[in-house]
Amino acid sequence: MEKIPENTEELTDFILDDILYGVELDPVDSERLLSYMRARHEHLFGPHSTYFVLGSYESPFKYRLDEALDVLNHRHDAYAYLLATQPDLDVSDDVPDLKVKFFLHALYADAIPLILEHDTGGAVAEFGRIERPTLLDRTYLFPRAQEVHYDDESLLTTEDTVFARAIELAYHADDLDDELAALAEHARDHGLDISTQDLESYLETELGGRTPSYSGVITDSLVHLESLDQCFSWTTTEDLEEQLSNVP
Repeated sequence: MEKIPENTEELTDFILDDILYGVELDPVDSERLLSYMRARHEHLFGPHSTYFVLGSYESPFKYRLDEALDVLNHRHDAYAYLLATQPDLDVSDDVPDLKVKFFLHALYADAIPLILEHDTGGAVAEFGRIERPTLLDRTYLFPRAQEVHYDDESLLTTEDTVFARAIELAYHADDLDDELAALAEHARDHGLDISTQDLESYLETELGGRTPSYSGVITDSLVHLESLDQCFSWTTTEDLEEQLSNVP
């Protein structure tokens, strides 16, 4: 389907043909599905702008989702939310309720910001789902450190820029230990009391001990979103907050 379903009959057809691929819904499940949509009507179809925020729920990455919600909900007449905060869909065990619930919300959101920090977990599955024609034009992707902004050593003269550079090195350095040691030395040369251990501790806090990366499949899709002017790289939380201004 290339357009958003406009009535319950089209919605049911979409669920059956495009999500469940022909699996039949019994009358009870069909009624529960419609009841779910009616219960969410005020949030999904109200006069406000709705933002369906996607990303990793793992710690510490969920912190960035919470920040995005805060930024978007401060807009006038806006409602930004996560899938996990929405009521569960009560259907039979043989129906993938989480998948159906995802598409019900994605179909009717005004915009779908996806905050991407690594290439594993549920956020990647969501990334695959939003490339459908019905969703792609409302999707805005925010990959962390996809682009490098803090590699000019002449700019690395404050604690904020040094720590931001550490994040970029975590994503891009071939030998992270050596690069962090060199960065710490550069910081000390500029009068900053930052050690290699300080940088490592910061990365542990920001990335939860994970070595972040993006697979070739992910980066290829990033090129697609970049060509549509719907992909915006960020490094620090402050960067992310600024980049969210690109979501209409």
